Amino acid sequence: MEVRFADPDLRDLCASDRALRKKYGAEGARKIGMRLGALAAAESIDDLMRMPGRCHPLKGAYYSGCFAFCLHAGWRMVFRPMTDEERRVAEIVEEIAALVVEIIDYHGG
Repeated sequence: MEVRFADPDLRDLCASDRALRKKYGAEGARKIGMRLGALAAAESIDDLMRMPGRCHPLKGAYYSGCFAFCLHAGWRMVFRPMTDEERRVAEIVEEIAALVVEIIDYHGG
């Protein structure tokens, strides 16, 4: 599936292994790269649920419709499927696309 990012800063961060290592450490950068690869390789959310990384749906109003991959030490990569309108505006032809919303330690660990 096509992978996009919620904001340009997150996109730029994820495009730079050096920046990822600086912010999340070597293990965090490695896991983020793996999870982005999993998103790109998947054809559906069901595919992601079967892959390593413990993909799971999130609860609560703020994260409604979102999923998360476990990264390391409490960090999660939060993403959601893009809407039809978002895909149309972004000129994405694939039937499903993922929008990476944030990388966060929402457990406060």
